[in-house]
Amino acid sequence: MSSSVAEHQPNASAINLWSEGTRIAADLFLPEPENADSRHPAILLCHGWGGPKAHLSSTYAPYFCKAGFVCLTFDYRGWFESDARLATPEPQGKTDADGRLTVAGIPVRDVVDPLDQNRDIHNLLDWLFEHERVDPERVGLWGSSFGGGHVIHVAGTDARIAAVVSQVPGMGPAPGPDGLLTPDIGVQKLAAAMTRGELAIVPRPPEQPESLNGVGDFRTMWRYQPRVKARNIRAPTLIIDQEDEEYGGRENSGLAARDAIPASTETAYQVLPGSHYDVYEKNYQESARLARDWFVRHLSP
Repeated sequence: MSSSVAEHQPNASAINLWSEGTRIAADLFLPEPENADSRHPAILLCHGWGGPKAHLSSTYAPYFCKAGFVCLTFDYRGWFESDARLATPEPQGKTDADGRLTVAGIPVRDVVDPLDQNRDIHNLLDWLFEHERVDPERVGLWGSSFGGGHVIHVAGTDARIAAVVSQVPGMGPAPGPDGLLTPDIGVQKLAAAMTRGELAIVPRPPEQPESLNGVGDFRTMWRYQPRVKARNIRAPTLIIDQEDEEYGGRENSGLAARDAIPASTETAYQVLPGSHYDVYEKNYQESARLARDWFVRHLSP
């Protein structure tokens, strides 16, 4: 077991999983079994921009687990305890007799690639659905900030999801009048330079707020469309917003999610006082209670 927060939680264990061949550090929380064959509802928790699983493993995950849920937290590839995928600027050469090769690679760390992170979520969901302690009919998604947008995006592409909680979600760029998205010319030029091999690592966009750690991958940000995918959500969805959301306002956060989800889908919208990060501190108890009660309502037998 690694030096994870999970070491200090009696019902948690630090585990290694893999996404696209790269090791993912995760913490698994298991409720006390009712019997040897008991299965429980499960929640995959997805943090936001530069958020560590250690935070969720000491707050929301044990709180949900006490209510009877299997919970899984994780660090995205290239962040915190997880390994990074490698950029290999030089040609890789030939493999040896065992099909292996040695390369000089650059670890791609602290890069926020929403499509890559969604792939991590999909891969971990596949594992969670097959876990022996999980009832596959009762699997939910919880996400916050950028992860709040992720769970909207994923729930709109995976019909297996039975319930969603999305708090202060980052909903990506708004589509144009024709419903399509296009990159600006600067993004296009930088992306082309990386494809030509002139840049190995994504540079920090000048417009990125200083409050956000790491680097947002401009090549995929404009292709990230949770507002579009939300139109397919059928799972009951709770959206928790902050009244004074500073990253584009509520119209680009929880309101955007609420308005994009079909009217036929059960949806609740809650607004808490304060700004974006107050949801984790001043409003933690209320946001955790709202989420727990939503999952109890929609994932319990």
